[in-house]
Amino acid sequence: MKTLMVMLVLARAATAGEPKDLPACPTKSDAPDLAQLLTRVEKSMQGSSSIGTVTMTIKTTKWTRTLKMKMWGKGEDYALVRILEGGPREKGMMTLKRDKQLWNYLPQAGRVMKVPSGMLGDSWMGSDFTNDDLVHGTSIVRDFDAKLVSQTKAAWRVDLVPRKNATVVWDKIEVTLDRATCVPVLERFYDEDGKVARTMTFGDIRSIGWRHFPAKLTVKPSEAGRETSIAYDSIELDIDVPDDTFSLRRLQQGR
Repeated sequence: MKTLMVMLVLARAATAGEPKDLPACPTKSDAPDLAQLLTRVEKSMQGSSSIGTVTMTIKTTKWTRTLKMKMWGKGEDYALVRILEGGPREKGMMTLKRDKQLWNYLPQAGRVMKVPSGMLGDSWMGSDFTNDDLVHGTSIVRDFDAKLVSQTKAAWRVDLVPRKNATVVWDKIEVTLDRATCVPVLERFYDEDGKVARTMTFGDIRSIGWRHFPAKLTVKPSEAGRETSIAYDSIELDIDVPDDTFSLRRLQQGR
């Protein structure tokens, strides 16, 4: 029953037509324009704005932990995550992104802490997702140079290398994109030593309005026996989200 309800919520999440200025998915091209392709991918995945609820499950060889969260986003510059359900230390915690700055609200202490930019690659709440992942701090269009490495009838493989002045956690990201939908199905993240530090898979692809949207993301680090998944319970895209949602004043008030 829960799965059916989630499907209904996701199906109602977006009804607007595809934006006129959005590049088309170059399904049949063996040599797509990568700038246009990645622009489509980024806009499809994030939208101009969003509100959603997700369930995060963190698994190790010794324990499993689940968090339920609400997430708001607007453009590339604003994002807010609030933990709705979890342990007593976690419930009510919030992470806010404004422009290139990041803050955490700690409910037990009743205070806000600024997160240094050097900690964007650090684990968020002990998960295998980073601070950067949760608030979409990195743009695949703005921050990376792209190169088409290979293609099959089913997929393209694109390597993303950070641009000189970009604040990026990874040395390289290898992305596999489904040709039929232009949705990423697999990403491999490489560290500065050229080793795969983690992989991210995208699954449970749903049709939401004009989009194909992956409703489940799973990260597996190089450390054996660990993985973290995020499953969307609901998502609304390209809707009105007031700017005040992302104000530091509201974060300091814990709401």
